[in-house]
Amino acid sequence: MIEFEGKVAIVTGGANGMGERVAHTLAGRGATVVIADRDGERTPLVEQEIRESGASAHGYVVDVTDEARVAALMKEVSARFGRIDVLDNNAAALELTAEDPDVAALDLAVLTGTLTGNVVGPFLCTKHALPVMLAQGSGSIVNMASVSGMLGETSLSAYGISKAAVIQLTRAVATQYGKQGIRCNAVAPALVMTRNTSEWMPAEFKDIYTRNSMTPYVGDPQDVAEVVAFLASDRARYMTGHVIPVDGGIAAASPIVAERRDLA
Repeated sequence: MIEFEGKVAIVTGGANGMGERVAHTLAGRGATVVIADRDGERTPLVEQEIRESGASAHGYVVDVTDEARVAALMKEVSARFGRIDVLDNNAAALELTAEDPDVAALDLAVLTGTLTGNVVGPFLCTKHALPVMLAQGSGSIVNMASVSGMLGETSLSAYGISKAAVIQLTRAVATQYGKQGIRCNAVAPALVMTRNTSEWMPAEFKDIYTRNSMTPYVGDPQDVAEVVAFLASDRARYMTGHVIPVDGGIAAASPIVAERRDLA
């Protein structure tokens, strides 16, 4: 399926996790992919892997919370390739989730750090990609939200607050720039077993998610990448301002379903 031929896609956080899989998927379907990640070790590795597959990738080591660097990146990509068709805002401050408890115990530094990584980054990338997209009269922005931004949780307070903000950013961009040809949607995953997640997550935690999913399994990065690719493509041309859960049905079901299933 070569549906992104001639198009340029920027994937932030594209050197790790779900962003890495999105980068591979878009490149494999014809896009020139720009990997924007602060990981100086993995960014060139993912770039090389994509190129060795016969697709097009260009890695840029960049902190997306640095406005000057983000502005320079967007200008450089526009000058080099002539356009920006897709922006996938995937980068996030996931390293702070281990320090993210209930609200009363939440440290202000963790909250502000999470908001900076999870909200400021997508905002800055969107802000500086928009002029390029507006000038060409088209563009698709896909933000990485989370079911944590849609539902209450016993912890991950800062993370949930930040992802709720990403959802509102999505709606704002869709509303403000839709008539100029810009679409903006969000993907809201539940548990996705990335390489990093698999390394630290206790089996009991995965079992809880599996038990409370409506599917017999939890997510894989490719599950998310497929939805991102769809939303970024012309197949989704009449979709904007939406949040699409990729969560095994967790957000759709009653919270007592797992208990009732056990009783049955």
